[in-house]
Amino acid sequence: MEVFWYILLFVLLGTYILLDGYDLGTGVVYLFFADSIEEKKKTIKSIRSVWDANEVWIFSFIFILYIVFPKFSLNIFNVFGGYILLFILFMLLKTIAFNLMLTFENKKYKDLFGFLFGFFSMMMIVFISVILSNIIRGIYPDNEKELLFISQSFSPFTENTGILDWFTILSSALIFIAVLIHGLVWVILKNKGIYNKKLKLRVQALATLLIILSIAFSVSWYYLHPTIYNNYFKIPVLFIFPTMYLFSLSGLIGIRTYQGENKGFILSTNMIIFGLISVFIAAYPNLSLSLSDEKMTIFNTEFYNPKKFYLQGWVIGLALVFLIYSILIHKYNKGKIE
Repeated sequence: MEVFWYILLFVLLGTYILLDGYDLGTGVVYLFFADSIEEKKKTIKSIRSVWDANEVWIFSFIFILYIVFPKFSLNIFNVFGGYILLFILFMLLKTIAFNLMLTFENKKYKDLFGFLFGFFSMMMIVFISVILSNIIRGIYPDNEKELLFISQSFSPFTENTGILDWFTILSSALIFIAVLIHGLVWVILKNKGIYNKKLKLRVQALATLLIILSIAFSVSWYYLHPTIYNNYFKIPVLFIFPTMYLFSLSGLIGIRTYQGENKGFILSTNMIIFGLISVFIAAYPNLSLSLSDEKMTIFNTEFYNPKKFYLQGWVIGLALVFLIYSILIHKYNKGKIE
């Protein structure tokens, strides 16, 4: 059952990053890449009908994580509770800013709330990137040692690490750019014309940078945890997932040459899916890597109710409802915007 919950949590988190990722990425596109009024309108219209259909997945993930792995959840909340609260606060503020931007006709107010919408979207990506990067890098189980906010030294050889250190900044940059690319290709998917050509150039440059960051991340992760790729060496066929990640990412470099606008979004979706699967395979059975000898795995974090069928039934039922809801919303709003 522990494996079942591990996979379910991966699905919930992956679905959130996949669906809300292009939503948040679009906010960053609005903030930095939409220059004219027409470009801003096109950017906002690309998510206007679907932006609120995606956030349910992260709350489902947090709820399930707390129920089935309470010891791990409490550890995470103790370390990152303030950042998680800020993430939720920015989610609320982003919603308010988005609706006010659509409500006001005055250009001054529309620009102000548009900026806030983009800023809060960007900060949500920053927070989730930093939290995930620390889980990938490792934290101290049971808060046996407090993490500094900023590492005393950004040298790879330091032992007094912090929430922000050389590895978490590298990993956060990788996650941030991946989500930004996902937002860019979504705006491209929903539009056409000169604006798309402009955004495709940005995707091409960012995809090239992301390949470099991915290679640096892989080497750095191995440096921190020399056994991190053992699961791949035990079952070599699993190397297909990181290979598909790199293949999808490399395909985005040629986005300007593709006929139609959907290929970029398909490649970006595959990049995120295969990238997440690759990380989860490497980390298994750890829920989080550790900076000490004690491990936090799916087998030692006080897993409750492992054999009660009703809990599985509720979770699976709710997941199906959320999935059907998301499919219907996105199917209803498919195609180019007017």
